Parts: sequence; structure tokens; C-alpha cells
Amino acid sequence: MKLFFAGLVATAATVCAVALPAQAASVQAAPVDPVKTLKAQLVPGKGVKINESSSITVDFTVNDQSMQVQVNTRTIGTLAFGKGNAAAADLRIRMSSRQKGPNPPYRVITEGRNAYVTNAGIAKALPSGRSWIQSKASGHENALLNTGVTPADLQFMLNNASEVATGEYEGTATLAAFRHDKSAGEGNVEFHLYFDAHNLLTRTVVDTTAYPDGDSTAYDQMVFHTDTKYSGWGAKVKIAAPAAGKVISEKKLDAKTRKAVIKAGYPEHGPF
Repeated sequence: MKLFFAGLVATAATVCAVALPAQAASVQAAPVDPVKTLKAQLVPGKGVKINESSSITVDFTVNDQSMQVQVNTRTIGTLAFGKGNAAAADLRIRMSSRQKGPNPPYRVITEGRNAYVTNAGIAKALPSGRSWIQSKASGHENALLNTGVTPADLQFMLNNASEVATGEYEGTATLAAFRHDKSAGEGNVEFHLYFDAHNLLTRTVVDTTAYPDGDSTAYDQMVFHTDTKYSGWGAKVKIAAPAAGKVISEKKLDAKTRKAVIKAGYPEHGPF
């Protein structure tokens, strides 16, 4: 993804970083059983498989001409749990845009603040013996581990959602309520939750529409869509970082190698 798209995604990430709170008080509350069920899964040694499709669509105006950019991402893989959260992930990611088509897919293993990225082209472009590029998140949180729903997120949504069918709930929120931030700006969020007969979460669908603040002309509207499916709850999962001898830090790539790995699919601005 090139510089322009990266800038859009960075803006989008700021809006979407909080994954799932909710709305007003008049809707029917749901039972807490799904939250208890989720908490029971979030223990070391267990995990879940995810299959996620997401998109960011940005409408903007240049010289009085309306334009649109859309970036799509497909993520498939496994989350490994620590105590009450996702501690590691092994994911395969493919990004595409209407303007440039699909980028080569890549695999990323992530734990703590670290992410390790590879694919066949990346490994071929790296110095002999190295096949993974290591990148470190700049903040204290690893955004790649935010895939999925926390018990707090789930409880908040269920408390503010209505059951529309057996095991299916839906709700809406303002963007400010969704982010628990009155300065979040104009926008709204719609979400759907799906559960199986054992109250295990099987799918979340979240649609967010955000509008610029004040007199900003950076964009006219941004729409985020995320559809995440969960399967294999309770499976034994162990995810380990690649062997140190096979890893090279992104900071140590020379200009020629960096250009080659980006062409092979490594995200131009890193995996986070």
C-alpha cells in the first residue's frame, strides 16, 4: 500500500481503533451468559480461528471533483490467548485497492509489541539465512492483537442491543459513544452479533461512518466495514516467534532490500 493509502489507513485507524462499544439506554438488555462464556475461553493455551473481511472507503473532493478510494483487507488465522486477552496471533493477510488491485499476501506472527512478517518473495529478497522481518509497535499496544472482541466490549454491546432473532443481536451508536470520547467527531456505528447454541460468539459485523470535524477538507466521509467470523473456540493453541537466526529487524534493511521486500508484499509502512 502506497503513501496515500497509508495516510488514509492511519486516519482510519484512529477512528476505528476502539473495537466495539455502544449506545442509548432504551434498547432491550441481553443476558450476560455470552460474556461469561467468552471469559471462560480467554485462558493461556486456548485460542480461536478468525476469518475477517474489512474495508475502508474514503470519499473526498479534489478541485471540485468527487473521488473515492477503497482499501480491502482479508485476514485469516489464529489467536492465542493469555489471561483474559489475545497474547499472540498467526495471521495471513492480503490487501487490495480498487486503484491498484491486490498486493501479494503475507504471513505475520505477532506477540507482545513484535510482529514478524514473511512470504516466499520476502524471504528470497532478504540476506542469506533470514526469512522474517521483525517490526516493533511504537506504542504500548500491538494493534494486530486487537482483532476480536473483549469481554468488556461484548458486555457493553449486549447491554445496549436488541435481540432480532435467536442468537442474533443488533445495535447502533454515535461515534462519540462508540469511542467513549465526546471529541470523536460526527459519525455513527451499526453492529450485529451472532452466537451459537452454546452462547459462543460466531460472528461480528461492524459498520462505521465518520465525517470530518469542523472545516476539515481532508475527506468528505469515511466508511469502515468489518466482518469477523470465529470458529474452533477452545482449541489448544501455541504460537511461537520465529527462531532469532531467521529474523532481521526492519530497521536494518538497506534501501535496495527494503524496496525488494515491499514489492514482494511487505507493508510499506509496516504491519501495524
